[in-house]
Amino acid sequence: MKNLGKAGACLALWAGFGCRADAAPLPEAHAAAIRDSVATAMDTFREIGSGPDPTAVVDFYSESPGFRFYENGELRYRSAADVRAALEGLPPGMRITTEYSDTEIEALAPGLAQVRSLFESTIEGEDGFEFGYGGAVTMLWVHEAGAWRILSGHTSAPVPRGG
Repeated sequence: MKNLGKAGACLALWAGFGCRADAAPLPEAHAAAIRDSVATAMDTFREIGSGPDPTAVVDFYSESPGFRFYENGELRYRSAADVRAALEGLPPGMRITTEYSDTEIEALAPGLAQVRSLFESTIEGEDGFEFGYGGAVTMLWVHEAGAWRILSGHTSAPVPRGG
C-alpha cells in the first residue's frame, strides 16, 4: 500500500516518459524556462485567436493521433483538423477573444507542461452579435516540431449546484 501514491503519480505522467524510481525532478531553472516559454506560447495563441482569422490558431494544436479536446465533459475534437473545421464553420467576420486568469503552468518533464486557468471568452459578429462565456480550462502542452502545441485539453463552464 505504501507505493500506491507513487504508482498513482506515475500513471498521471505522460506514458512516453516512463516511471522510474530514480527519475530526477526538473532543475528549477529548466522548469522556469518551460513555464516562461509556455506562457509566451499562450499569449501568442490568445493574440492570434483574437485576430480576424480564427483558424490561424490551428497551428497551436498538435497533429498527434493522440490529440483530444473535451468541452463540458464531452469529447468535442479528436484532431487539429476537427478544430479547424469548427473554426471554419464560424460566420465570416466572427471574432473570438479570450482572457486567462489565475493561470498555473506546471513543467512536468522536458517538452511537457500542464496549464490550469480560468478563462472568459467573447464571440462577436460583424452584425453586432455578442456572446460571452467563461469557465476553467486545462491543457497539456507538448514541445514538438520546434514549437509548443496543445496535445489535449478540457474546458468547462460553471454548473449551478443545489443546496
